[in-house]
Amino acid sequence: MTTRAPGRTPWTTPVFLLAVVSLCYAVAQFSLVTTAFGIEWDEAVYISQFSGNGAPIAFHASRGWGTPLVVAPVVMFTDSIAVLRAYLMVLSALLLFGAFRIWLPVRPGRTVPLAAAIFAACWPAVLYGGEAMPNIFTALGAVALTGLVVRAAAPAASRGRGLLAATAGLVVLVALFRPTDTTVIVLALAAAVVLTPRAAARRDSLAVIAALGAGLAVAWGLWIVDAVRRYGGAAERMELATEYFGPYRWLAGHYLRALDGPVVCSTLDGCGPVTAGAAAWAAGFLLLAAAGSALLWRRGLRLAATASAAVAACAAGAYLYHPLLPHPRYLLPTYGLLAIAAAEGVVLLAAALRRRARAGCALAFCALLAAGHLFPQAGYLIDNVGRLAPGRARDVAVAADVKEIGYRRPCLVYGWHAPQIGHHLGCEAAGTSGGRPLPATPAHVPARAASGYSVIVVYRGDADRNAPDLASWPRHRLPSSGWYARMHDGRTGPGVPPDLARRESGLPGLPGL
Repeated sequence: MTTRAPGRTPWTTPVFLLAVVSLCYAVAQFSLVTTAFGIEWDEAVYISQFSGNGAPIAFHASRGWGTPLVVAPVVMFTDSIAVLRAYLMVLSALLLFGAFRIWLPVRPGRTVPLAAAIFAACWPAVLYGGEAMPNIFTALGAVALTGLVVRAAAPAASRGRGLLAATAGLVVLVALFRPTDTTVIVLALAAAVVLTPRAAARRDSLAVIAALGAGLAVAWGLWIVDAVRRYGGAAERMELATEYFGPYRWLAGHYLRALDGPVVCSTLDGCGPVTAGAAAWAAGFLLLAAAGSALLWRRGLRLAATASAAVAACAAGAYLYHPLLPHPRYLLPTYGLLAIAAAEGVVLLAAALRRRARAGCALAFCALLAAGHLFPQAGYLIDNVGRLAPGRARDVAVAADVKEIGYRRPCLVYGWHAPQIGHHLGCEAAGTSGGRPLPATPAHVPARAASGYSVIVVYRGDADRNAPDLASWPRHRLPSSGWYARMHDGRTGPGVPPDLARRESGLPGLPGL
């Protein structure tokens, strides 16, 4: 338990400062991203699983059930994106407080609130705090889990079954979002406990590793049960989960180019150049983290130094050498763990300046570091939100235009941004890559019409030119967006045998990104 230093006022305690950081994190989300920010493809899939607005969108084998469970209390009762955003923004701020609060018994000063502030100011943390995506939950889970392990295995820690049970339980919870990422984190923590000199007595180390292993076993057991129930077996699910994987390759350079965005590099060459500001920020962040890790080691907090560095490195390495395209949000767990060491580095350098120069020099140094972190990250956030917002607002406009034309349920949306538009309409969805011509119409699209569904095909320009079988469907121009919709009311068959609909096993999905 963290105690208050004699003479310290309540509003300067680490807990209070951490609460202020969490509040500022929520305010940043509400003001810079806003609750009006529309949903993206993956969010639409997660939201639809428990939505009271319509049918669930096909859930790919690579996805975890953590995000649908988190948003279920809201989406079961309302389809308001603003309410969902507000709920997630508040929740992420509370989880930020909880995850870093776990570290206060390890570092009872103001270092932990500073670490939380460093992490919370990173633009992907602000952008994804209010999104129905697994990344912020995985990142904060990694921070919390590392703190629990450090407390359970450190020589001076007060141990008990409750701490070990919390460690195992948190492994299960984090794995609900991304089981493979959680496995990497757990293995890194176990290695840190084993390899750190005098981290704990042998018996205590084994207890911590056993708790991690038990949690991981339960997590993968749940994954296997779900695999058997939904996909026919673990091997079948794993094959489906990796069906879109290409060859493994090093992506470190691509992630460096994506430090300032975009949120996804649509091609390996689509991240843009390495900007001087982003490179300087990354170098400063890593140098401060290295200095902070060294300080933790010298102060005897060797497991804290080793565990945070190991989790940060392994979580990053799992995506720096990866078969999918770079997404900056994949590095959020690394940012969270490096922030703990970087905060130590800031405190170390500020203290050194205060000893060798005036206190004003230390304050100026801290102000310079704060400006060098906050202003670029705020700029990157505003730029990325500005690029994404028009497209997400257009999806809402397309759905509104379709509602004006009229349709009935059950329904299927096929084409560009179909999951997002389908969510707003309460329809099933089968999406295609936006900006590209529609491929030859998959069999399940006319099959749904043959089975009585309303089918809505959405696109722009002449993107339907490669789908001549849709030419007989009425074409509507959607005035709010300039897009088009071809619609079939499901009452007159498009020439597909009705039994084809019964043979369709389901709509295809895309891997969770």
